[in-house]
Amino acid sequence: MKANSLMLRRSHGRAWRNLVCWLVLVGGPVWAKSDPAPHFSSVVPGLDYAHLRVTNRPWSVHIARLDRARPDFELVTTLGQGHIQGLSPLSEQAASVPANSSRAIAAVNGDFFLIQPGPYQGDPKGLQIINGELVSAPDQLSFWAECRQLHLEAVASRMALTWPDGAKTSFGLNETPRANSAVLFTPSFGGSTRATNFVELVLERLDDKPWLPLRANQTLRARVRSVTACGDTPLTPDIAVFTLGARLTNRLALVQPGAVLQLSTALSKDLTRASAAIDGGPMLVHLGREQHWPGEKAANGYLLPRHPRTAIGFNSRYFFMVEVDGRQKDLSMGMSFAELAAFMKRLGCTEAMNLDGGGSATFWLDGRIMNSPSDKHERPLANALVIVQSVRSRGAN
Repeated sequence: MKANSLMLRRSHGRAWRNLVCWLVLVGGPVWAKSDPAPHFSSVVPGLDYAHLRVTNRPWSVHIARLDRARPDFELVTTLGQGHIQGLSPLSEQAASVPANSSRAIAAVNGDFFLIQPGPYQGDPKGLQIINGELVSAPDQLSFWAECRQLHLEAVASRMALTWPDGAKTSFGLNETPRANSAVLFTPSFGGSTRATNFVELVLERLDDKPWLPLRANQTLRARVRSVTACGDTPLTPDIAVFTLGARLTNRLALVQPGAVLQLSTALSKDLTRASAAIDGGPMLVHLGREQHWPGEKAANGYLLPRHPRTAIGFNSRYFFMVEVDGRQKDLSMGMSFAELAAFMKRLGCTEAMNLDGGGSATFWLDGRIMNSPSDKHERPLANALVIVQSVRSRGAN
């Protein structure tokens, strides 16, 4: 689990009952039967859009609904500026999808991320897979697509390096290194590791064995090209860099250039065939049921306030992207997690997950931003989730 992640704690039933009582006192049912239902219109065959306005809340909600039976669509993830180092707005990330084979149709902001300026700004909180490449390790709750199947489950990292004497060291991936941790950096991180004054092992491909781009649930063997105590090693397409915190350097005596090390990218779930993945949380709907959350969060106000929200969900027929504007009293106040869960269930989701919200909440459709971001402009983001359609299929439509 990443040290800079936003921790999502577990809950207790008593606090949930208190939360429900609070919602009843301040606003009645989470979702009333009298509230309007979304009216969808076709963007392209297979993808529909709705803008729902509920004036008495007030809410402004943007929804994309994808027919999962259509083979000409797929889900992809993107990175700001094309790598972990850096941020870019949703409109730029959607436009970055290669146009030679596919075209972006709809997109929403992605995972929580390290927003503070610094060498690791843009680091996603958890798992990300881009076109099958593992670029960020899981934190807690993950969504992924593989072979047209969709999954939403807790995923944990079991990644580890095996030293020549058989000892193992767990590591993170493309994230902030610390004195008591190890991190594997790949070219997807950016130009260099930015880990100044850390000991680093430069790793290269061993013969014709599997190597980069990194994939989930693989076992790799790599040769040590060099060892440096200066850190901030440049990242070229053919190498990975293993960065060691000061408290983990006791095994360096075993390693010289030419030594062979084993890397495992094992995860608690098999994501070998996942083409796209992104983290988020909390879970909103599971097995068709709205989820209940933790007492501590209810007590300290984490669950109760309304904020701008972004969520994804699906059932056997449709995949949904949802964005709720907020912090704008005349347009939309946003939703609490309980309200968002109720809304996703009302859409028909059997599984649904919250994504980053607040000023990050953004909804893009067919070339333009559709929502009203709470910052009054697009916030630069770490990553995004995009619905794309093959160019040939769109031309036929």
